Amino acid sequence: MLLERILQFFAKVIEAELGIVYEESNYFQLENRLQEIARQVGVGDINALYEQAKNSLSGPLKQLLLDVATNNETSFFRDPKIFKAIENLLFTPESTPVQSDETLRIWSAACSTGQEPLSLAMMLTERRLKSGSPSSFNILATDISERVLTKAQSGIYTQLEVQRGLPTAMMLKYFSKDEQDRWIASLDLRRHIEYSKVNLRDKFGFAGLFHLVLCRNVLIYQSVAGKREILARITAALCPGGYLVLGSGESLIGLSDEFEHKTLDGAIVYRKKTKTGAVEKSA
Repeated sequence: MLLERILQFFAKVIEAELGIVYEESNYFQLENRLQEIARQVGVGDINALYEQAKNSLSGPLKQLLLDVATNNETSFFRDPKIFKAIENLLFTPESTPVQSDETLRIWSAACSTGQEPLSLAMMLTERRLKSGSPSSFNILATDISERVLTKAQSGIYTQLEVQRGLPTAMMLKYFSKDEQDRWIASLDLRRHIEYSKVNLRDKFGFAGLFHLVLCRNVLIYQSVAGKREILARITAALCPGGYLVLGSGESLIGLSDEFEHKTLDGAIVYRKKTKTGAVEKSA
């Protein structure tokens, strides 16, 4: 009973802070993650961690809890058909939301350790080398976890990490090895990416609207109310006709009527409607 009460306490904290819902059937996952935190802070066990947290859950301890509560699974060019669909939509005249004089703006809303924004930067750089467009692009990469953001900003990856999804030709072209046999993303790639800590449950404001937002495998862990709250904020950050990409197991059904559903070669993408109820151009 004590363990159940402790797990309920931490589950409520995580839901309040992140919107992530831990069902009782998944308490074993939460228990494992709390044991990891207890080891990191040196308090011995979950009981001692609970005693410390219920008296004062702030600062480093709170950040550790948020870090381990999130799913940071990622890889380079994860779900390749999505990247192909993005490229087709952004650079086909009939479907692009980008005006000829605009800088392409993309938001990677749960960037984890940085593979997603770097994959986008490589894709766009390759596109520009072949066709001259986009003439300029910026990528905002955000996450709630300070730990993964620190790694993302470093641009440093192990051999195993670069082998997951990154074509060898791109690895050799855009990465270099350091003295510890780690791979470092080039400054030319990283200069297009700005990293920032953002909790999607909080109010946030950015200068300008985005043409594309990727928010993959975030909503799946949220309550219905949490999903709608996050979607409303993302929708407000997208330009009319802009695109939203979710995880392969996620959907907007029953959550938002602000988007049109599009399928390209098996990839599902959502396009924001204009005020008239339809997108400006039909893809």
